[in-house]
Amino acid sequence: MRLDPRTILCLYLVAVVATLATRATLPLCGLLAAGSLVVVALRALRRWAGMLRLLLPLLMMLTLFSLIGGTISEAVVPALKLLALATLSTALFAAITVDEIADVCTLLRLPPVISFVLVGGLRYAPTMAARWADLIDARRARGTDIPRGIRGLPTYATLLVPAVIRALRTADAMAEAMESRGFGTTNTTPAAVYHFWIGDMLLMVFSVAALCGYLIIAL
Repeated sequence: MRLDPRTILCLYLVAVVATLATRATLPLCGLLAAGSLVVVALRALRRWAGMLRLLLPLLMMLTLFSLIGGTISEAVVPALKLLALATLSTALFAAITVDEIADVCTLLRLPPVISFVLVGGLRYAPTMAARWADLIDARRARGTDIPRGIRGLPTYATLLVPAVIRALRTADAMAEAMESRGFGTTNTTPAAVYHFWIGDMLLMVFSVAALCGYLIIAL
């Protein structure tokens, strides 16, 4: 039986709160290991590896800055927190889709603006990244060499204007599509039918109770 998206989101929020409240290295390692096991179970290793590749420079800088005026065990705590949060987010988006997140916002009776900002950012960030890559490929196809690193910044700066123009055109088309579909009405319904079973309720209650107990002990 597949868990309801509301249950998955509740478990994610519980894990996030526990991660943010933890200040010790060993519990953070345990949370990171638990998130890693979920990623493996969901077969999202490739997505997780790509996330780690992007986060590695930031993790190193965060650890180095934390070493100033602190011990090694204290310095790795912020990096472990960031890594655990990123791992949990990878597991979340491997477990549910963006459409299911939008449906959860609808089922929770959240304002349409909040749902649009959340889902729109998740859905169109990869689209804008792909369009940026298309601009770079088009520039290289015309024979322009784009140096790597800091030397390529002037060339990337010239691509900002067409990138912004594309983004504005996308926003304009999106606004027209949203207006024609009655965005902002109060009688919105989910795109799919979800069944909230007794197992989902018990799991949510148990996870929240466990979080409360953990916060009492940790704080």
